[in-house]
Amino acid sequence: MGMADGRVVLVTGAGGGIGRAAAGLFAEEGAAHVALADRDEATANDTADLVRASGAGASVHVFDVTDEQSVAAFVDRVVADQGRIDSAFNNAGISHPSVPFHELAREAWDEMLEVNLTSVFLCMKHEIRQMLDTGTAGAIVNTSSGAGVVPAPGQPHYTAAKHAVLGLTRCAASEYVKSGIRCNSILPGMVDTPMLTGGTGVLGERAAALLARVSPTGELLQPAQIAAVAVWLCSDSADAVNGQAIVADGGGIMR
Repeated sequence: MGMADGRVVLVTGAGGGIGRAAAGLFAEEGAAHVALADRDEATANDTADLVRASGAGASVHVFDVTDEQSVAAFVDRVVADQGRIDSAFNNAGISHPSVPFHELAREAWDEMLEVNLTSVFLCMKHEIRQMLDTGTAGAIVNTSSGAGVVPAPGQPHYTAAKHAVLGLTRCAASEYVKSGIRCNSILPGMVDTPMLTGGTGVLGERAAALLARVSPTGELLQPAQIAAVAVWLCSDSADAVNGQAIVADGGGIMR
């Protein structure tokens, strides 16, 4: 048996990095259908090919995760097509170049909070609504960051958003536990993704210096390592885990 046998799963930010790795692993672990949300149709289609190659159904949904009507339509469409949602991995996010706190532009603050926090709220709101309507004992995992528990240098808006994801997750976890809905957060360390390397596969000077400080091995984590935690949190093996913030950084914060 796989950890996701027969399940209908939503993944946002599914076009690459952690989202793609998680979508692929859900499929390998027996998911019936993986609904892939991303703003880039081409990369989402590539992930869909990966999912289908592992034997699961896949659908691609291209929209803005900060727009509530689009989020609601996405969730409703999946339920209309598949009958329910069992698991959701709210993983979409962005990063910005580091700047001193006093130089951070209001526009950058607003964009970061919209994408990295408001989108999580909107996805959870409509996922939970449908889980309640269908009587599904579902599991939701939200991507936070190591910056959800310690500050990211030069990233006050990223740090604020990722801290807030933990509170948002715990609030929902406490409110819907009696309905059988579990909500948890995963806090990755520095992961080898296009968002971190800019698609070059090479860290900039500032990021390389940060990696040397926070990674016990001096190496980036791989998306598959984070995906494994996310898929486990959605599985029955984690049925006693609710409202938790699971740090997956190789021990960097511990240091």
